[in-house]
Amino acid sequence: MAAMLPTLEAGVASLRRRRLVQRWIELAGAHAQVALFAVGVVALFLRVLERWESREAAGLIGFAGLAALTAYALARRGLPGTASAAAWLDVRGGARGQVVTERELGGSEWSEAARVQLQSALAALPPIEWPRALRPALPAAAFAALAVWVPIPRAAIGPPPVVTETALEELQEKLETLEETLDVAPEVAEEMETRLERIEDEAASGQPTSTFEAIDRLGERLDAEAAQALEAARQASQDLASAASDPSLADAQAALESALAGMKDAGLGKDLPEAVQNALMPGSLSLPQGLQLSSAELAALSKELKGVLDARLAKLAAGRLIDPSKLRELKLGTGSGLVGLSDFELDPEHVCDEECKKPGGT
Repeated sequence: MAAMLPTLEAGVASLRRRRLVQRWIELAGAHAQVALFAVGVVALFLRVLERWESREAAGLIGFAGLAALTAYALARRGLPGTASAAAWLDVRGGARGQVVTERELGGSEWSEAARVQLQSALAALPPIEWPRALRPALPAAAFAALAVWVPIPRAAIGPPPVVTETALEELQEKLETLEETLDVAPEVAEEMETRLERIEDEAASGQPTSTFEAIDRLGERLDAEAAQALEAARQASQDLASAASDPSLADAQAALESALAGMKDAGLGKDLPEAVQNALMPGSLSLPQGLQLSSAELAALSKELKGVLDARLAKLAAGRLIDPSKLRELKLGTGSGLVGLSDFELDPEHVCDEECKKPGGT
């Protein structure tokens, strides 16, 4: 029967193994809880934002296995030494000191009794509680499984609808301002309106990516139309300044005609004031054939046209189609000598002669 009793070394080793397994399981449960939760968060992030499939995200669960390694490493650090294990076994076996004596002396007349005490202590060791130790990891495991396997709708991810609505409203306002301010060709206006309607349909169908790309492209088109008008207005302003101040009537009128042509090409001649329309050929932006204006008429008409340009560009700037700071570059200096058409009175009985063609002639 003595041969069946455990030795001190075997008892200590058995206790250390039991403590290692118990501690390892307890730590593994806690570590697995953290690891599985982290894996679930990462899997969910990748499936939603990076559009990973479930089979791709499932590979992440393998990283949760690291919890077993980290738990084992920490469990080994907490193992009791040989002396501590012998003392624990002695206490659990009845606290008669025989196991401790056996360890200190290496052998004694109490060896047989010590082994009986040791056997009693080993039999009293509590069982390893696997379920209780691993229970904390179950909610995290369920979360990770859901994050990996639950289907995720592939709805497009984009800005809130209010952002899209605001962008569309701004685009609509820009288009309306452009059509109200410039004489846009009918086919061009129809094309831009059709594009805007298509963008609104895309926004309603929930396609934010393509919607914002289309908004940007149409916005660039509107800005380009306004930039063309701005450049034409800049050149026309220079021509009008020359028309108002050039001492040569022929050169001054040529500058005025150049300004009118530039305004026509850029659509800046829409809804001209009555005073300007009366000075031009009906329904056109051209002077009557063969008419030579006097310097006062040239100055007056130049001033009226400059006012038209300023009003057109101010409206485009208010509609955020051009930078308002660029308008300052187009303002004529004060003291230019420009007068309004209302300041010029033509004598109906006056017959124009060579004097009218001289600078300052009337």
